[in-house]
Amino acid sequence: MKKILIVYYTQSGQQLSILQSLSKPLVEAGHTVHFEEIQPQEKYPFPWSAYQFFNAFPETFSQKPLALKSLSAQAFDQYDLVILGYQPWFLTPSRPISSFLQSDDGKKILNGKPVVTILGCRNMWLGAQEKVKQRLLDAQATLVGHIALADRSGNLTSLITILRWMFTGNRKPFWFFPQAGVSNNDVQHAEAFGKLIANHLASNDYTSLQTEFLQEGAIDIRPNLVLMERRGQKAFSVWSKFIASGGAMHSTGRKIRVYIFMYLLPTAIFFLSPLLWTLSKTMLIVKRKELILDVEYFKQNSLRKK
Repeated sequence: MKKILIVYYTQSGQQLSILQSLSKPLVEAGHTVHFEEIQPQEKYPFPWSAYQFFNAFPETFSQKPLALKSLSAQAFDQYDLVILGYQPWFLTPSRPISSFLQSDDGKKILNGKPVVTILGCRNMWLGAQEKVKQRLLDAQATLVGHIALADRSGNLTSLITILRWMFTGNRKPFWFFPQAGVSNNDVQHAEAFGKLIANHLASNDYTSLQTEFLQEGAIDIRPNLVLMERRGQKAFSVWSKFIASGGAMHSTGRKIRVYIFMYLLPTAIFFLSPLLWTLSKTMLIVKRKELILDVEYFKQNSLRKK
């Protein structure tokens, strides 16, 4: 029997539900599974206020580490596999997960280990996973599988439902809008990926795991989102520096810049989405071959050379 470490961070509990579903076949097979929750010393709020959420943007995007609570002694046992459950914040791994990956303890735990990553998100996760790949490489870990569970609603619909969930704590359907977040069916389907992992644990050979994940529907990439993420990464790089340059965390200068960003970003997404959708359709024709190669790249686990 094997030992599996599941490292995760969650606010709403959705990520934990995904991981519990994923781990069910592992437990049933008799493997030892330990869940290790990453906890910041200064807890993030949930639900968020709009200001708190957008004020967390610059340090999240720049991947500035924050202080974490000490991990349990069990986290440092010898494990055969590490499963990392995370969520993207601002096209970047959430700050607690990013901090864990950069920490000495995180590097010690991950060093030399095969790792499976699984995330739950609204829709854009490509850039976040690239940053996770780099952190795993820095820790001398080997990424052997990746699963991306996303909200299946359209871009504007998911924007409205996710913001409502984050700012009120309510993810239930309302009016003509669906439930926010990863669907219950997709959460339950994570069990299928756990069965695939269990099949590979005995031989300790994960060569074909990602291929099997893909056959089971682990990743669904919309080419237009590849284009939107590219623009988003560039814009966020500028905005994060703009806000951070406003001064200390709660200074007047920073608050003004946060409020500008807080109102401008959702407005831009809402009003520019139809235009960006049209432009993306055009680009899908003009750069079809390049986008097909990009989609295939994001479905596998190697890190593109810069």
